Amino acid sequence: QQLRFVSNQITLPVRICMFLLFSKMFTVESVISAGSMVTKNRYGWAVQQVGTLGTIVGCLTIPISIFIGWVSQYREDRVLMIWLMSFAALGMGLLIDVTDFVSTETDTYNEGHPLAVGPYRYIAGYLLVFCSVQAFDGVVGSVLSKVIPTALASGTLNSGLLATVIGTFGRACGDVFITSVGYVDLRQIMNLLFVPSFIILALDLILICYNYDSLTA
Repeated sequence: QQLRFVSNQITLPVRICMFLLFSKMFTVESVISAGSMVTKNRYGWAVQQVGTLGTIVGCLTIPISIFIGWVSQYREDRVLMIWLMSFAALGMGLLIDVTDFVSTETDTYNEGHPLAVGPYRYIAGYLLVFCSVQAFDGVVGSVLSKVIPTALASGTLNSGLLATVIGTFGRACGDVFITSVGYVDLRQIMNLLFVPSFIILALDLILICYNYDSLTA
């Protein structure tokens, strides 16, 4: 009965926020968790280099949260959602190697080609996706707290629990996706991971723009 009651209370804006939470966790998991596999196979990175990138990402978490909290005083949450999702999609686009669509030269991954994804471009896209999605997490949580029905603001099955469950489910699906892609083709793992993630982020952006007026208290 409680589950039926909760499902009846979930309005369209709440469903949108939950989908955004799921897709956010799915895409960032595809980038972060696959980082060691991509960089080792493509760029020959050692454990120290992968660890350094992970440390940089970890150090950026708190400053990003502080910055987006400051910016939110001057801009609406839904405006920030559009900007952050646009930056995330741009970063994901940087991670797509268009040269692999026309050439599958195995040894050097089209190294030297101006459109190939080199290590510097990979780092730029990696950080842009992480920073944008990390900031987006706080913004979509703020929107969810404003559009959630009062009936879901208390009790066991409340908005906090639902957001946590959906985020965890998105992370788990991202891990399963990474594992599946690894079995398909390691040579094309970058595009197999990041093209679907880019499409998801683009759909998120369209969804936000289309339901712009609904994402407000």
